[in-house]
Amino acid sequence: MNLLRFYLNKLTGKPSVSDFRLLGQSVTLGIAAPREIRRAREIEIESELVEHMRKVLREGDTIFDIGANIGLISILLAKGENGGQSQIHSFEPEPRNFRQLGNNIGLNNLKAQIHPHQLALGATEGQVELHIRGSEGEGRHSIASSKGATGAISVELTTMSNFCAREQVQPDIIKIDVEGAEGQVLAGMEGLLQQAAPAHVFLEVHPKGDGDLMPDGSTIQDWMLARGYELAWNNVRGSGEHRHYRHSGATGV
Repeated sequence: MNLLRFYLNKLTGKPSVSDFRLLGQSVTLGIAAPREIRRAREIEIESELVEHMRKVLREGDTIFDIGANIGLISILLAKGENGGQSQIHSFEPEPRNFRQLGNNIGLNNLKAQIHPHQLALGATEGQVELHIRGSEGEGRHSIASSKGATGAISVELTTMSNFCAREQVQPDIIKIDVEGAEGQVLAGMEGLLQQAAPAHVFLEVHPKGDGDLMPDGSTIQDWMLARGYELAWNNVRGSGEHRHYRHSGATGV
């Protein structure tokens, strides 16, 4: 779909739906804003991250996609090799992106496999201010940084440990991309680590917000090492970095 077709559909009130070939998979997306077309076309930027997640994914794994946006990575994992029997919990607190996340799950016939949650994950329970930047498809909303924000809304906040206890679910693979609040999300899984540590944690460390720090002031690297994880792969991307931490008891790449 090009921008002209999108705007014509918008003028006539017709929904915009487009098929894409993304990282080897056929994906159907509902398009609510031009940014979503660009996000789909720019998924190649995330190709190494997705490929490393696919390598460790086993049939029947449970995946947490924290900061799911409109669902591209969740859908690619579900449709990829060894992803057909996986259960994916996709967390997206921003209302417009959450609507598109649910819409895209339905368009790809993945409602039985991908479970959307309109929640922010962090170090505590309650409500938190989410700083909004841009419109649908924008991936820079953050609870940790107001830089460049055009507004703010209050969203529900919980910890990963409390979510797992309530839902009776145990993740095998976790992906975290929360625009500078990565340390807060990790801190909220402390209770989970004491019971059954997820085998693999993938995260994008952002230079904004809390950066590479945990709430207690330690670095993410030191915190993860102290809890039995090793850095299995990393890829510096501009001012940020993708990392894969593997637990000492994990199998796979």
